[in-house]
Amino acid sequence: MRVSVIIPCRNAERIVGDAVRSALSQTKPPLEVLVVDDASTDGSAETARRAGARVIRGSRRRYAGGARNLGIEAATGDVLAFLDADVVAPPDWLERVAAAFESDPEIVAVGGRVRNGRPGLYGDLDLFLNHSEWIAGGPARTKGLIPTLAVAYRRAAVGPIRFVETNLGEDASFGADVLEKGGLLWYDPGILMTHQHERLDGPAFWRRQVDCGRTIYRTRVLHDRPGRVLVRWPALLFLFPHLWIVISRMLRQGFALRAAALLPWLITGEVARIRGFFQARREYREAGRFETPPPGEEAAA
Repeated sequence: MRVSVIIPCRNAERIVGDAVRSALSQTKPPLEVLVVDDASTDGSAETARRAGARVIRGSRRRYAGGARNLGIEAATGDVLAFLDADVVAPPDWLERVAAAFESDPEIVAVGGRVRNGRPGLYGDLDLFLNHSEWIAGGPARTKGLIPTLAVAYRRAAVGPIRFVETNLGEDASFGADVLEKGGLLWYDPGILMTHQHERLDGPAFWRRQVDCGRTIYRTRVLHDRPGRVLVRWPALLFLFPHLWIVISRMLRQGFALRAAALLPWLITGEVARIRGFFQARREYREAGRFETPPPGEEAAA
């Protein structure tokens, strides 16, 4: 089973080299590691090239979704393994991916756990709010969702499906499109990805949670995903259903004291997500469609 690793990249000079080296240091070597540079203004492309990747540069800004599409077109493997530029993969990532695909032809996508590679207040908050479902271990199993920062797909299952050219929810929508064709999504907690996002401060954390809220609205409108009732009854968000889920997961995973200490900031993050949800709802109702890229995204990127 031949695996193509695709890493979309935009102004990630300081971290993309780590992602490339982790992809090249696998117990099951990849067929190729492709870094798609999305019109970076720093030295990302050269850093990735020095680390050993084949670098693809488009003629224009395409955002994360469009960059992944360029990677799909250039890739020659049977498996398309997407890795974010700020994520470091464990050495057995591709070995576990291949084993899962070979164990069951119905499996069309494979993902794993997430840990915070840059511990700190806002990094921890982001981990719990956005990845609480994928922190703990347990047996490998099928799931309805997996973290999108590192997902491998069977190329045959992807077929003509492509990412929307945006930075907002494009990975979640792509995964939903693939799964709607049929097949299983396999979650292997033995795959532990390290998320080395740039250090978040308060304003950056707020913006990220707003974007998460916008993504939630977008994916629930476009796909029949859990929580779609919120599109019709958005006032339910003020009961903080997601926050209760996050806290219950933290309690089950042994983070009770952490949950108590972080509660004020978790509430703040949840308010930001609700704000983003309503922003996306207003924009969609006014325009009758989702803009690509969303308003203000280019300036913020």
